[in-house]
Amino acid sequence: MSGEGLPLLLTVEEAGELLRIGRTKAYAMAREWRETDGRSGLPVIDLGHVLRVPRRALEELIGADLADVRLALRVEGPEKTPAPADEPPPPPSPPTQAPPAQPPRTASRGRRRRRTIPNQLDLFDGESTSS
Repeated sequence: MSGEGLPLLLTVEEAGELLRIGRTKAYAMAREWRETDGRSGLPVIDLGHVLRVPRRALEELIGADLADVRLALRVEGPEKTPAPADEPPPPPSPPTQAPPAQPPRTASRGRRRRRTIPNQLDLFDGESTSS
C-alpha cells in the first residue's frame, strides 16, 4: 500500500472507516450482505473465515472512485503527539525526598483454627470428621 492508495481488498473495519460508520455497524452490514445473498448490505467475500471488502464493490456502492484515497494507519496504544522541533525538552524534575518510612507492622495473627463439628460428613469421601 506504499504510495498506491487503497488495496484491492479492504478489511471490514477499513471499509467502515471509509464509509464513516463504526466497526459494529460495518460487521452488521457485512452479515446482512451474506444473509440476503448480496441484495443489501456491505459487499464482502469470505476467504476462509476472513471477510474482505473488494474496493471495486465499495466504489460501486458509494458511486465514487477510491483509487487515490489513502487510509490513515492506525497504531494501537496511546497516541503520542510529537514535540515541536524548535522547543527544547523540559528540564528534569528535581529529585524528591523519599516518603516517610511506614511504621513497622504488628505481628499478624496466625491462621484461625477451623472449628470441627463432631460427626460432620466430609464433603468428598463421605466419612465423618469426628476426633
